[in-house]
Amino acid sequence: MRLRAFALFLIAGLFIAITPAIAHHALQAEFDTAKRGEFTGVLTKFALINPHVRWYFDVAKNGGIEKWELIGAGPQALRENGMTRMFKAGETLKATYAPARDGSNTGRVVTFTFSDGRVITLYHEDPNNPNDR
Repeated sequence: MRLRAFALFLIAGLFIAITPAIAHHALQAEFDTAKRGEFTGVLTKFALINPHVRWYFDVAKNGGIEKWELIGAGPQALRENGMTRMFKAGETLKATYAPARDGSNTGRVVTFTFSDGRVITLYHEDPNNPNDR
């Protein structure tokens, strides 16, 4: 009986230990990082949450409004670089992103251009060409 309980406990422990590895995903599986899209929209929400920071936008298109969500790295990268207060709901930003493979209005943020002309790069494929130019 003790051996059986120990084996069950061991199996449960192994399952719990590997769950994060199973749950994690490759960036390239969700987004086409070889392509770029862009839009200019109004930031409606900035969510500094784990595991990925998220920006939500209203984008005017064809007389209507499209809802967009851009995803970035974890929040610690923005905190460490003093960027958590840069994003304010209601401001208009131009966004460049790697589009979602499923065609949804979701993307992996590459750059943001602020109304004053500042550009910040939050993702790049090539460390020798950080602005993807």
